[in-house]
Formats: sequence, C-alpha cells, structure tokens
Amino acid sequence: MSLKRIAIIGGGASGLMAACHASAQNVSVILFEKQNKIGRKLLVTGNGRCNISNTHISVERYHGHNPRFTNNVFGRYGLTETIYFFKSIGLPLTESEDGKLFPLSLRAVSVVELLEYEAIKRGTEIKLHRQVGGIEKRNDSFVITTSGKEKFEFDNIILSTGGCAYPQLGASREGYELARSLGHTIHEPFPSIIPINIPLKSLHKLQGIKCQAIVAVHNNGKKLTSSEGELLFTGFGISGPVSLDVSRRVNELVLCGEQPSIVIDLYPGFTENELSDIIQDLLKDKERTLTLSLTGIMHKKMAEILLEIAGIDPQKKAGNLIDREKETFVDVLKRLTVIPGKPREFREAVTSAGGVDVNEIDGATMESRIIRNLYLTGEVLDIDGDTGGYNLQFAWSTGAIAGLSQR
Repeated sequence: MSLKRIAIIGGGASGLMAACHASAQNVSVILFEKQNKIGRKLLVTGNGRCNISNTHISVERYHGHNPRFTNNVFGRYGLTETIYFFKSIGLPLTESEDGKLFPLSLRAVSVVELLEYEAIKRGTEIKLHRQVGGIEKRNDSFVITTSGKEKFEFDNIILSTGGCAYPQLGASREGYELARSLGHTIHEPFPSIIPINIPLKSLHKLQGIKCQAIVAVHNNGKKLTSSEGELLFTGFGISGPVSLDVSRRVNELVLCGEQPSIVIDLYPGFTENELSDIIQDLLKDKERTLTLSLTGIMHKKMAEILLEIAGIDPQKKAGNLIDREKETFVDVLKRLTVIPGKPREFREAVTSAGGVDVNEIDGATMESRIIRNLYLTGEVLDIDGDTGGYNLQFAWSTGAIAGLSQR
C-alpha cells in the first residue's frame, strides 16, 4: 500500500514545523519553497536572534476577526509542547525581558538549520525554487502546478505560505490567492507591527531622538489602546517599541476610513503639576532663552520643536514666559496629539494582519471546513499577534497541529 502523499507549500516557520511533525506520521512529505533557501524570514526575526515565543501567551495578545480561535490552537499544541519540541531537536531556550524566549545560541540560523535537518531526517523532501501557481481539487486528490509548469498529485495539502510582510524576503499574496481559489474568504491584509507615518512635518525634525513615553490611540473620544516604553522619532513619524505596539490598531482604523489620534505622554513619570514645578524651577534665570532653560530635561532640538508646536517662540527669554504659555507647553509634553497618515509599506512590517477567515478552519486539526484534506497554518490565517514572539508561537502551533493531523 502506497504512503499518503502530503504537500507543504511554504518553507517558513509553520511550514517547517508541519514538515517535522507530518514526516513522523508514516506519510510521504514534499515541501515546496519558492526561494533558493528555506526560513529566510526566520533568519531576521528578533534582530537575528529569533524570538521563538513568549511565556505570557494568552488570547489577549492576538487579533483578527476571531482571536478566540487561538484558544483551540494552544489547547492542542501550546507553549509547553513547543519548548519540549525545540529541546528535543537540540535547541534549548532562554528567557529574556518581558517573557521573550530565544534559542540559547541567540542565533536565528541555529533554528533554521536544526529545523531543516530534523525535517529531512524524518523524511521530508524539500524542493527549492518551486513556486506553486495553482491548486486544483480532483475527486479525492489535489493537483499542484508550479510556475515552471510541473504537475504533482497529492492526497493532502498544508498551505503555509505566510503573509505579505517582508516582500524583499519573498513574502507575497500568493497564499491568500490560492486559498481564495479554493473557496476561502480572505480578510484584506494590512501591515502590522510597523512604524507609523505622522504627516506633521515639524515632528520630522526630531529624527533620531529617543525618549521614554506612553503612546495612546484615541478614536471618537475613546482611548482604544496604549503602550509605554521607548519611542523613536523618525523622518516620517514615529517608531520604536511603543509605536510598533499600537501600529496595528492605528492602521486598521485608518484603512477603515476613520481618523484616529495618537496622544503621546513624553514624561510618563511625572504628573502635570510635578512637571510644571520642574519647569518653573528651570526658568529662574530670566535671561536664558527657553530652549537653553529646557536643555536640562530634554534634547535642545526637542525643546525647540515642542515649543513651536505649543505656539511659543523658542528664543523667548524665560522671564517673558507667561503662565498661560507655560500651561500650554506642559499640556504638549503630557498630551502631544498628532494625526497618523496612511500605513507604511509591507516591506517595513514585522507581520501582516488579515488573511483567511479562521471560522472556516477547524482549530483542532487546522483542516479547512470548506475543502476536505486542505490544511492552513501560520500568517496566511486572519490571526496576528503582538510583537515579542507571539506570532512565531502561532506559527509553530498551527504548523505542528497540521502536521500531526496527517495520519
């Protein structure tokens, strides 16, 4: 009796995980990767260290039209199983700040090399330079056609093509289009975990300046989300961890035609009254310019620009500043309010939001509820996580579940 033939389309995180687990099920597995090497996106994650997962995995860390889908996934294959798997293939993990888990080697290449070795060792055949151009369902099997016009027949397919982020590393819409061609609903993808465009040109003059801040997203008078940490001003807007944390919500609102506002607290460690008292003390030398007076608490360029935003001449003498102007300036420091522009390109995004509607997927097996023997994993699905290892955990889990379902 011939072995069941399984095709895995995509050699990223979830595809490699699916290969490792499927190949252990006494089936024949072929993995198709359109690039000249597998795991290219994995190699750049975590600044080259590969942030494999996070100890704080929970549904609140995930987004999409049905984030509770992750409860089914992690109930079947979660953090504990992931840690055990990586340890079993010779990749122990170490915990960093905020629960982030990295390979003890702190090298993403270690992850790719060991996953590739394990997949091949267990029997996976890897075909590089094979872009899948079409999938046709024929009775109880599938026929895959590559861009080179090769045809292959399989019993089951695992679609692990990833999302749109990092097109320079091969990411594209192909997974969405293949899923759509087989009858699946696609929620239009958009960039997530990405720097934010701010059209206010005066802010662009702060390029390169970093500070600790709270960045909050407001819409229709309500605060929707916020993050505290390092903020980096750029030549087009803002970046840094806090910006990346809130960028998904900002982009989602902008693309839906809303006009959210971003409110930045540049001195989160102080109340308005405390900050007002500090500034009052800095103004004791009445002959100093305001810019010089403020250099003890902020970058000179930052003082100039924020004073201008507050409508105050930066070269004004400290003795000429009136109480109303000081109150306005303190308000800018505690509530700098800016309007975001259109989202930046996918090439700058860590991940993409949107994708295949997970209500059309069985979370216990990752099998399509529309096409029998079709399985979908990872970023091609309409689930995206916060920065910090959450997206890779979803990829590992969905890939493993799909692989284990190939009995």
